[in-house]
Amino acid sequence: MVFAVVTGGGTSGHFIPAQAIVESLMESGIDSSELRYVGSRRGVEQSLMKGSPIEAKYLPISGLQRSMSPKGIARNLILPVRLLRSRLMARALIKQWKPRVVVSVGGYASEPMSAAAIAAGVPLVCVSYDRMPGLATRRQAKHAAVSAIAFPGVDLPRATVTGAPVRSALRHLDVVASRSAAREELGVKSDALLVTVMGGSLGSGVLNALVPSLLEACAAIPRIHVLHICGKRFVDETPPTVPDGVVYQRVGYESRMAQVYAASDLLVVRAGASTVAEIVTVGIAAVVVPWEVSADGHQKLNAQWLGDADAACVVSESQCTDGSAVKAIVDILLDSDARNRLATNARQMGEAHRSSRLVDVIRNAAL
Repeated sequence: MVFAVVTGGGTSGHFIPAQAIVESLMESGIDSSELRYVGSRRGVEQSLMKGSPIEAKYLPISGLQRSMSPKGIARNLILPVRLLRSRLMARALIKQWKPRVVVSVGGYASEPMSAAAIAAGVPLVCVSYDRMPGLATRRQAKHAAVSAIAFPGVDLPRATVTGAPVRSALRHLDVVASRSAAREELGVKSDALLVTVMGGSLGSGVLNALVPSLLEACAAIPRIHVLHICGKRFVDETPPTVPDGVVYQRVGYESRMAQVYAASDLLVVRAGASTVAEIVTVGIAAVVVPWEVSADGHQKLNAQWLGDADAACVVSESQCTDGSAVKAIVDILLDSDARNRLATNARQMGEAHRSSRLVDVIRNAAL
């Protein structure tokens, strides 16, 4: 018998919360041998789980393809077969492991194990970290023992506000104490003004397109340093022209996120749930650009939560093309009081994310 199976994945937006839950459970005293992770063979999790002490299984489940290309249509045609195989494998894993609780972080990769848990009478904890829960979470929550929600007012059955799952390195990060060492590791001068632009593990075309005009505007700022985490799919594109006086670093992916947060004076980011949770957990000034076509408009809702509390500067995608976003970024870079206000307000909103409430809910469900 194992204590818990954590399931979900497919994208880093679902895998990172799953990873954070596993870390939190281990910090609470549960041995890695009592934990399991189940994700998708087609997701990012297989590469990101390398070196983990947690036993993991990967199911053939895949998400619905919205593309009408021949490849997309072909993948959708075999989706029912993959779903059936995944559900049969999930039921076998439940019988083999006999978990006391299954924890779902949502997404298509969580469906087979969640359904197997419900069928076997194993308590299911649904973890929702968006202001608008995804379809998989809404379906699973109907049968869950408890819905662990990040935001008050999220409409799910048996909801308990626990905060969002955030990685251990960020929950325990002291930005001020870590700043000097983080800058040395990242190659950023101690007196530089560092703005970091990042669009998630895959990158954001909108944010990447903003960078050339941002670099041009930053030429008037002394000791400016721009760290651009462009995303793996964009890393081979032609880099922008860098004006004199601007230090520019460009990487496809950065695993040292605690150092990035500690070293940065300002972030320019999307409004995915994990990113928003990390901003308030760490307490850092940010300019947030919600993805306009995100499912159910969840990124706009996430960004609104920050903007309403003056915990981030929220700009639209259209403002990234008319110059307004660059002006907002530069104005905040030149105003230390504004950066301090945003960072302070953000951190005040992150208390639940830094707490042990989510672990307590999972432990109680397993009793």
